[in-house]
Amino acid sequence: MRHLPLLLILIAALASAQNPTTGRKVVFEDQFNAAALDTAKWTVSIANHVSVKDGKVVLGFNMTPEGPRGGGISTVGKFEQQYGFFEVNMRFNAFPGHRGVFGVRTTKQDELPAAGLTFQGGGPRAYPWARISSPGGVRDYPPEKGHEGYLPNGGGFKKFNTYGVLWTDKAYVFFINGKKVMQIEKPEPIKAMALSVRHEALESDRKDFKEKNLPDDVLVDWVKIWK
Repeated sequence: MRHLPLLLILIAALASAQNPTTGRKVVFEDQFNAAALDTAKWTVSIANHVSVKDGKVVLGFNMTPEGPRGGGISTVGKFEQQYGFFEVNMRFNAFPGHRGVFGVRTTKQDELPAAGLTFQGGGPRAYPWARISSPGGVRDYPPEKGHEGYLPNGGGFKKFNTYGVLWTDKAYVFFINGKKVMQIEKPEPIKAMALSVRHEALESDRKDFKEKNLPDDVLVDWVKIWK
């Protein structure tokens, strides 16, 4: 057992290498402890669906004849950075037909190159999805074919989970509760990105939406950005 200290050192080094916060400091943070959202930090979309209650941001949703209407908050115009680790602790909605989304994205999606790196959830599971746009075209990175997503059996809405995106000059790396779940090599050279959390739906979600399931809010406990 004389090699045990060396083994412990190797285990600690491996854990440190996999920890996206190692060697970084928090440069943006919100614990949502105030009575209202800090508009110096956040840009709000569809304000009547955004509120703060019991230290959490509540993102509501409804479906209209014109389309889905859901609340969202982002650091667009408030805080953006190149590289770093972006993370949020949140609870997704329980029913299909709409979805919670945590994302890191370029501010102007029509200016190439552009990126949208997201976690999406709502209903039984949560999963990462990325879209990278460059002058050469658009590349989507969905879950692997046949992959049913993470946090099965309602783990995404029964409790809060931490979702994170690490952006370096080498890769985009996606984490759930500190565990790496997806990696995309050789990211496009983008200047800066902002963080967003929103409650939305795609047109394809409409067939699964049931008004009786509302309110079915998305809750955000805290947000941190590391540099």
